[in-house]
Amino acid sequence: MVSRPTPPGSFPHSPPPDSGRSDATSGDGADDPGAETDRMRESGGLGTIPVRQIGGSAGPWRPDRAGASGQTGASGRAGASGRAGTGGGADGGVATGWPGASQRPGVFGEPGAQGQPAGRPRPGVPSGAGRKSGGLLMRIGDIPIRVAYSLGAAVITGVIVVLIFILFSGDEPSDPVGARQGVAPTAQPSPAVSPITLPALPDVTALKALPGTPSVVLGAVTDARSAVTYASLGKPWAAKAVPSFSAGQQVGSAGLPRTVIASGPLPGATPAKPLKSDADYRRAALSAVKWTIRNHHPEGGKVTWTASQRLATGKGWVLAYRVTYEVKGKERSSRAALAVIDIGRRKPSVLFVTVPDTRKRLWADIAPVMASVRAL
Repeated sequence: MVSRPTPPGSFPHSPPPDSGRSDATSGDGADDPGAETDRMRESGGLGTIPVRQIGGSAGPWRPDRAGASGQTGASGRAGASGRAGTGGGADGGVATGWPGASQRPGVFGEPGAQGQPAGRPRPGVPSGAGRKSGGLLMRIGDIPIRVAYSLGAAVITGVIVVLIFILFSGDEPSDPVGARQGVAPTAQPSPAVSPITLPALPDVTALKALPGTPSVVLGAVTDARSAVTYASLGKPWAAKAVPSFSAGQQVGSAGLPRTVIASGPLPGATPAKPLKSDADYRRAALSAVKWTIRNHHPEGGKVTWTASQRLATGKGWVLAYRVTYEVKGKERSSRAALAVIDIGRRKPSVLFVTVPDTRKRLWADIAPVMASVRAL
């Protein structure tokens, strides 16, 4: 018997009572109970599951996903639902049930697998690919944004450290010991400074004029910084800057031994206590003479005192002396004088004069200049 194929998408239906089925009625015209129970009951709406009564019980008919031809009754007929399928699960692999079930999404086939048999993957999509990729994306999406930024920053930092190590690992000097010695050279000991030893001061001794020809007095030098004024001499004297002083006059070059008249603040630190007595000014003058021997006379000079007296024009003290030294193996000397002047400040000022023996005629200018100095 050849069964007519059912159009796709239509429900299976039962043949009319007069179709000549031998199992519809019995020979005596009475209703056949087996035929009644084997008849499909259908509903009129799409998606209603066909119900088959087998052995007097009714239940939903479900397609066999393994390819079975459908439910078989107690009578053992397997062809009752074969009108909708292809028959026998032994042939397997073909979705059974009503025709077009595999083409209807959401009924018996896989959701969304339109036109594809149930259980068969879509063309061009590897099996399980969608599930795996979707799961991975969901896991990535669950990672907090701070954790993602922290991981990214850690990776970038590691890469930078590795690059720096690679780039600068070969920049070591060829001689590390020499390089370290060049950075931190061995400190050389400073040359020892020979102490200046002065003889004891004599009793009060007046400053006397020395032989020679005094220079012409042109006017007065006013040293505002030192707050003193004194005589300004003519040729060969000329106004020049003298190292360590604020004002000065000079003859010849600045090399040692010098020929200078200069004024400035008392060298060194400000006295801890104000100078009041003659003894205070005398000690200050003694300290200043040591400074001049070290800085303005040739090295190795020896001092001989020629005068020690109070300042004639105010509060202060004057010391005069001769300095003996060697120049190119010959003994030479200079005449000098220094005055400490009270200017009304904690730190007094000084006036210094020195003339070497190569200009003996200018020794006569020492006493007049010392007599002319006064505070402003």
